[in-house]
Parts: sequence; structure tokens; C-alpha cells
Amino acid sequence: MNEEILIRFLIHRCTSEEIKVVDQWIASDQANADWLFEMERIWSLKDQLRFSDKQEVERAYARFMSGLQEKEVKVEISRRRPVYISWMKYAAAIVLIGLLSTNLYFLLQEQPSSMNTIEVPNGQRTSLTLSDGTKVWLNSHSKFTYPAQFSSKMRDVKLEGEGFFEVAHNEKAPFIVHADLLQVKVLGTKFNVRAYNEEPSSITLAEGKVEVATNDNEHKVTLRPNEQVTYSKDDGLIVNKTVNTSLVKSWTVGEAAYINKQLIDIVVDLERRFNVHITVKDHELNTELFTCRFKETAKINQILTLLKDTRKLDYKIQGNHIQIYKPIK
Repeated sequence: MNEEILIRFLIHRCTSEEIKVVDQWIASDQANADWLFEMERIWSLKDQLRFSDKQEVERAYARFMSGLQEKEVKVEISRRRPVYISWMKYAAAIVLIGLLSTNLYFLLQEQPSSMNTIEVPNGQRTSLTLSDGTKVWLNSHSKFTYPAQFSSKMRDVKLEGEGFFEVAHNEKAPFIVHADLLQVKVLGTKFNVRAYNEEPSSITLAEGKVEVATNDNEHKVTLRPNEQVTYSKDDGLIVNKTVNTSLVKSWTVGEAAYINKQLIDIVVDLERRFNVHITVKDHELNTELFTCRFKETAKINQILTLLKDTRKLDYKIQGNHIQIYKPIK
């Protein structure tokens, strides 16, 4: 049997005629069938490596190589003449193991990992745990892109929308969140990122320390716990050193708190949260400031009633459409 045909058979590159030759060779001797079956099993390990834990792969491969060294090759001796295992079987096995070793080596090196993307629609929230143990909560109308497996040197993710991160500590691999206007670099900490399109971006630190920089690297700031930085192209970086982080991250448990918030900002947030469309009929109301806080179980009409109790506005609900206007005196 030509060893090149056997190799092509294992990598599924045989022609139909070559497959027939291999089938005949297998049928001619059970030893041939057993040998090829074992080689197919070994070669299949290559495809499993990408989806296996790195340390487990290394341990399994070590066990496999150890087993090869311990195995004895038994050869039956005929009375008339010795029967030798064909040299090309050895050659094929050596080539195969060499290919497997090469694949293993490169697969265990730094390889680009496949990217996953989660999109959270209006009216919903979600959470997940990344491959390094980092926990992420995503708010409504958010898009999060992350690798299936982080490299050993860097942990990069991308966020459009709002997310709260509890980053697993790793001094050798910084965790970087890339947003539209800002990027956040940490080693291990807890922080909130708000980065919706066409809105000022903000980073709020709950624990640890983070480095925040604009994407053009012209502005950079280091935050301490209970500090917040906001950024817009018009106003630049603004640091607030007295922030109640528990209120900022209250959305992760379905709550919300608006402290001296303009109505226009509250409206945008409510639209995402409840998947409704809100129109402010009297535009001067947009800059009015409101303060309120509500639990996860609150309905949209209950929140609007809280706002109405200030006597600054009134509202009308028609299905998913809400109209806000000045109260009629």
C-alpha cells in the first residue's frame, strides 16, 4: 500500500479509485483495518483540539505520546520467512504523528479566536460569563462582541450600549472594553460602561482602578472607586468624583434611578426599557429636571404617574405609543 494514499485517505483527499484501493487493503487483513482505525482516531484529535481546554489537551497529548513509547510491536514469525510490518506503515504513522504534533503546537500558540456577538433588544436585559471568568451584564438595546477564548496576553471586547463588568483579575492580560468614543483598560475590577450611539459616553467605577482614554488617545484619565467620567465630542472629558455607583448599576437588577435628570434623557431610557415610543409634544419639557426611582416590577404607566405627580407634565398611552405634554390648567 502506498503511504501517500493512506495519508490522503486520513485527510479526506482521496479520489474514488484510491478509496477503492484502501477498501481492498483493509479487507485483505484485519491488522490493516485495525491500524487504519487507530490512525483515524489519532488524526481526529486534531479537530477536537480547537474546542478543548488547553491544559487538558496538553495532558491528553502527553498521555498519548507516553503510550506510544510503552507499546511493543508484535511481529509473528513465519516458519518459511519473517513477516515484517511494512516500512511505509511506519512512515505513514510517523508522518501522521508529525502532522498531529505540528497542529497541536500551532493550536496551542496564540491563535485568533472566533468572535461571538450578543444583541439585546429593547425591553430586555441579559448576563453572561466570559472564558476568563469575567461576568457581564448587558442592558436593553446593547450589542456586545467578545472572543470565544481570550489570548494569554490581551482580553479585548467591544460594547455598543450599556454593560456592567466584574472583571476577573489577571495582571498578565489587561481587559479592554472598546466603545464608540472611549476605551477602558483594567486588570480586574467592577465598573459600568454606558456607550449608546449619539449620546455622551460614561464610565463609572465601583471597585478597583480603571484607565479611560478617548479612542484618539488625546485624553486619558484614571478613575478611583465612586468616580465617573463622561465624554462627548463637544464637552470633552468631565470627571465626577462623587457618584453613587449603586444607583448607576441598579439597572442590572431591573431597577432604575433618575436623579435630576432631564426629561429627554429619561424618555430615551424608558423607550429602551419598555420597548415603547414616546413623543414629547411640548419641547420645552425636554430640559425639565426630574428625580425618581423605581423597582423592577414597575410598569410604564406607574413611572409616568410618578412624573405626572410633579405637576410638570401629563401623558396619554395608546398601545406602544405614549404622548407627553404640559398639563392642561
